[in-house]
Amino acid sequence: MMITGGARSAQRMPVILAALAAIAVLAAACSSGSPGSTGGGNGTFSWRSQAGTTINIGFSAHPLADSLIKQLPAFESLTGIKVKYEQAPEADFRAKLNTQLQSGSSSFDIFMTGPATNWGYAAHNWIENLQPYVDNPALTSSDWDFKDFYPGAVNTNRWCGKEFQCVGQGPLWAIPINEEGYAIHYRKDVLDATGTPVPQTIDELIAAAKKLNGYQIGGKTLSGFDARGINNWGPLITGYGTFMFAYGGTDINSDGTSAVNSPQVIQATQKWAEIMQYAPKDVATFDWQQDLSYFAGGNAVFLLDADHMSATFEDPSQSQVVGKVGYALPPEGPSGRASGIWLWSLGMNSHSAHKDAAWLFIQWATSKDVMTKTITAGNINPPRASVAASSTMSDYTKSWGNYNEIWQQILAQYAKWRWNPSTQFDAEGNRWSQAVQCAFLHQASVDKCMNDAAVDINRVLSRAKGS
Repeated sequence: MMITGGARSAQRMPVILAALAAIAVLAAACSSGSPGSTGGGNGTFSWRSQAGTTINIGFSAHPLADSLIKQLPAFESLTGIKVKYEQAPEADFRAKLNTQLQSGSSSFDIFMTGPATNWGYAAHNWIENLQPYVDNPALTSSDWDFKDFYPGAVNTNRWCGKEFQCVGQGPLWAIPINEEGYAIHYRKDVLDATGTPVPQTIDELIAAAKKLNGYQIGGKTLSGFDARGINNWGPLITGYGTFMFAYGGTDINSDGTSAVNSPQVIQATQKWAEIMQYAPKDVATFDWQQDLSYFAGGNAVFLLDADHMSATFEDPSQSQVVGKVGYALPPEGPSGRASGIWLWSLGMNSHSAHKDAAWLFIQWATSKDVMTKTITAGNINPPRASVAASSTMSDYTKSWGNYNEIWQQILAQYAKWRWNPSTQFDAEGNRWSQAVQCAFLHQASVDKCMNDAAVDINRVLSRAKGS
């Protein structure tokens, strides 16, 4: 429109300025910093809507990350989006990510995360709520099929933001891509040779580990037991937690104080201290990489850790125990069988300048097609029902004995998130694990180890409550 001079032009000027302002508002709403803006340009979904954008991903070293990295050229070809990434061991990855998020950096648009880490990120507004992206048909392909995810897997990534409350409710902080429950892994050849039945209870597992500790086979002297023993919160989620929950333990009492020194937790810790006497001497340094490598090297009779470690144990290029491993449900205690759960998921940096492009990657990586393709690269167990039941999953694991049955039974009946949400979970969990080490290293009595930890953890809980 051409604007001419005079009174008529002056009358039109407010209308024109208002129109320009409206256009500016619409343009701002359509920027990549807010969900639902671009789509295919006409309100419909398009994989090419963010072509020419570059995104950065932070990966923890894990078979999941390795499997996705192999597929990145396919994503770049599909979308026209360039992907850069960094990968580091888990502790280093978390430290760098936390530093960057705390500074408000947008260096990583996407990062691997999970329930316990989501809470701190959400409380500080470092992580994006993904539910609006899921719900927007301009940003989410109609065949992505959100309902195909196991509800328990998705909801573990929900939290309303209130300390110690409403896990499984509220905003969706990440999309799951890899699930693990916790199983007994055992050497079938050793149990068969010694006439040892597969342990069903905690006491039976301790007795079998004691009996077979020092057993010699294939030129190796085996430890009776293997697990994580490091003093971060990893053991609480995995092996130690399996004992604790089977004894009816919990993390926080009804009055808001720590339950680390409750009778149930102390009893479970005593049992854990007992079985850890049959673990390798340096087990206090074992995170998941170390206990996995130790068992894969043919050095232990029993391992209690993530069920999907089977992908390594059944891989001839990484394992000396291929075809020799059996899989069993977590051991039963006075309160029955119990398993924790961990879900590696993909979250989005709330400070990202490329949110729509980041969502395209998260959506692609968690799609049925990509999740199926990454199975054979070690990305198990899939948190989508259709992929878990796929021929790809059954064919991939067909030589693994009863593995496919066991992991799905653990997920269906025993695996759940059992910790109260807290922004101070790192501090609470790390102090608790120090107490567990204190117990199995016999640095003090179990009672003293746990009572001392309760004092410190209650201080942490007070900080979380703001008192």
